Amino acid sequence: MPRRRWIRIAALLVLIWLGWQVAQRLVILQPSRQVSVTPLNYGVPFSESWLDAPAGGATRAGRVHVWWLPAPSAAAPAVLYLHGNESTLSTDIGLILSLRQAGFAVMAIDYRGYGQGALRLPSETSVYIDARLAWAHFLSQTPQASRRLLYGHSMGSAIAIELARKAPRLDALVVDGAFTSAADVARYMTSDWLPFSRLLRQQFLSQDKIEELKMPQLFIHCTADEVIPVALGMRLYGLSTAPKRQLLIEGGDHDHCYRAAPEPWRKALRQIGGLEAG
Repeated sequence: MPRRRWIRIAALLVLIWLGWQVAQRLVILQPSRQVSVTPLNYGVPFSESWLDAPAGGATRAGRVHVWWLPAPSAAAPAVLYLHGNESTLSTDIGLILSLRQAGFAVMAIDYRGYGQGALRLPSETSVYIDARLAWAHFLSQTPQASRRLLYGHSMGSAIAIELARKAPRLDALVVDGAFTSAADVARYMTSDWLPFSRLLRQQFLSQDKIEELKMPQLFIHCTADEVIPVALGMRLYGLSTAPKRQLLIEGGDHDHCYRAAPEPWRKALRQIGGLEAG
C-alpha cells in the first residue's frame, strides 16, 4: 500500500479516536447551560463568587461558579453540594434550598461548562479539579461549622466520592442516585449493547474508591429511578465498609428523591449532620 494511503488511514483513525473522546464527554457529562433562577427568587439571601480553575483533562482553564447560602448561625453544619450531569445551580435549586431549610449552610457550584461557567467542554479530570477548588473555598467559609458534609447527586456522587478521598476536615458523605461506574450506567442504558463501554475514558469508578472512605455515609436512592437503577446504588452501598445508612425512597424519579419523601429525607440529613439524634 502506498505510503500516502497509510498516512490517510492513520489520520482518519486519529480523527475517529478524537471524535470518540469528545463524544463520550458530551454523552456522559452532558453539560447544561440552563440558568433561570437564584435563591433570591425565593427570598433566600445568598452570595455568589467565581473560582479560577486551571486547565486539566483536556479542558481549558476557566471559572467555577459558586453559590453560598449561609445559615443564621456560623456554628451550623455546612454542606458542599455537587450536582449531576444535565444539571446546573438553577435546575437543582429545589434541592439546594431544601438543604438550607433542613438547617445547613450550603455551598453549591457549577463546574466549568455548566450554567454560567465559561463555555468549556468538561471532563472527568476537570470536574474533580473544580470540586477540590470548591472544597478549599468551602473550608474558608465555614471555620466555625459544627460539621462539614459533602452531598453529591448522580454524577456528583462520583465527584464527591473522589473528593472525599483527600478532603481535609470532612465529617460525612451523602450520595444521592449514586452508581458504581460510568460503564455500568452505559450498559444499563443501552441494554448491554454498547461494546464501547470498555473504552470509556470518563470512567467515574466509585466502586474502586468507596471502600477506602471511613467517614459516616448516607446513601439515598429512589426505587423508581429511571436514570441510575437502584441496583447500582445498592451495589455501591454494599461495597462501603464505613458507618453507613441507606435510605431507599419508594417511587420518585432520579432528580427528586427529596420531594418524593421530604420528611424521611430531611430527617436522615439532619441526623448525619448532627442536628437530630439518630
